Amino acid sequence: MARNDELLMKLEREFQKKYEAQRKFYESKIQVLQSEFDYYKEKMRLELENKVKWAKEEVTSYYNVKCSEDNQKLKSYYEEQLNSQKNWYEEEIKKRQKETENWHINNLEEKLAQIKNQYEAEIQKLKNELQIQEETFNTFIEEQKKLYEEQIRPFKKLIRLRNKIGNKFVFFERFKKNADTTNDENEAYKLNTCENPKVSVILPVYNVGKYLRQSLDSLINQTLSDIEIICIDDGSTDDCYDILEEYKQKDFRIKVVHKSNKGTGAARNDGLRLAKGECIGFVDPDDWVKPDMFEKLYNEIKEKNLDIAMCMPDGYDEKNAINAPFPYFIDDNFKNVIDNKVFNWKDLSPFQYPMCVWNKLYTKKLFDDNNIDFAEGLDFEDHKVIFAALLTAKRIFFIREKLYVYRFNREGSVLTDNNRRLIDHIKIFDIVENIMKETNTFDTLRNDFLTYKIHNLLYYYGMIKDEYKKEYYDAMVQSLKDTNLSKDEYNILSSKYPDLKNINF
Repeated sequence: MARNDELLMKLEREFQKKYEAQRKFYESKIQVLQSEFDYYKEKMRLELENKVKWAKEEVTSYYNVKCSEDNQKLKSYYEEQLNSQKNWYEEEIKKRQKETENWHINNLEEKLAQIKNQYEAEIQKLKNELQIQEETFNTFIEEQKKLYEEQIRPFKKLIRLRNKIGNKFVFFERFKKNADTTNDENEAYKLNTCENPKVSVILPVYNVGKYLRQSLDSLINQTLSDIEIICIDDGSTDDCYDILEEYKQKDFRIKVVHKSNKGTGAARNDGLRLAKGECIGFVDPDDWVKPDMFEKLYNEIKEKNLDIAMCMPDGYDEKNAINAPFPYFIDDNFKNVIDNKVFNWKDLSPFQYPMCVWNKLYTKKLFDDNNIDFAEGLDFEDHKVIFAALLTAKRIFFIREKLYVYRFNREGSVLTDNNRRLIDHIKIFDIVENIMKETNTFDTLRNDFLTYKIHNLLYYYGMIKDEYKKEYYDAMVQSLKDTNLSKDEYNILSSKYPDLKNINF
């Protein structure tokens, strides 16, 4: 289907170019006709002025020669003739002007109708051709599938036999301390497969070509080499396509899917469906990770039989080009997280430390057993996964090391643009509340949830651009009405957040 999407996009661009060329051509035609009309109008005006001038000269000449009563009569006569001639020319000009305007309008409508019919015919022709190509392509795919099944049937038997006797391929570690990697090792490394990786890392990619190489380099150079890197290209229009294809050829562990744009949530869900790893990790393609991040988190999961292992985030200020913590992820905000002890939501409310999906490694079993996935069609889509995972996980462990680098203050980020996308997080609160009710945690964590919700509602209301404030305010009011705060809850929250008193709900 990725091939189809590319073909559709190519045909759409070609059609758009043809349409723009035709539109510009007829616009230029209209300009020429307008120029001709202006020329004719000016010509008539000049002729009228010349006749008026001539008549005035005649009257003046005659009047100067004879100043008698007869001359006065003649003068009146000529003036009447002049006025009559002037009126005739004015009426004639209006008539010709109206005729010209009607001609241009009728001619333009006729031309536009011709263009519309022509393009509708071309569109239908393209649709028919595309349908034929799609049917041909599908037939080809089916034939290739059958051929492929025939070819791999003997190998499937070998694979099943290999699994029975426990003969697994061993991955060579790409980086070893105090030892150089030989060429033979590199060749063996390339020949290995990643059929059952320890970790699947999912990257949703969209127009981040400026940062993508750094992110991919940090992943292929992980000290844990037994990983697969699933890159979902969500319809990028920059050079992400070429970069991903380049890296796919460079490292067999990189899997690339190109698709039409459906949003980050849908892209990450596609990655989840493809993931084969024992554990799942998420990386944003404008960020990067420390070389030993996944090895350390994976080892914690295996040693302590965890559902989730998480670390501290580091920060990089793109605008000022310096290493600096993002205000939300400062060390002080993680001071409540339990050290050196396995815990879950009963020991520590998930609302009491910063929420992020990418500083954690999850077991795939946690996702499969609890049907965890991302919200689609919304920004802040990761909140659904974060809270679903933290509220269903029985064993969580935290290491106080900064292993993930979060890039902020970059152009195009939802938290940088402050546009209407911020309104989406109001809808996310409803999703989180439903998750809490499904996991029977809402009554216990209600106060924490309400504090978290009010804090974020007011915070983003202060951030969003003025042109979207009215829309945000209306959505916020409705959300607060649906919350059904008790009088005591309102008093407690408004004392903590005085701006709540200014919201009329």
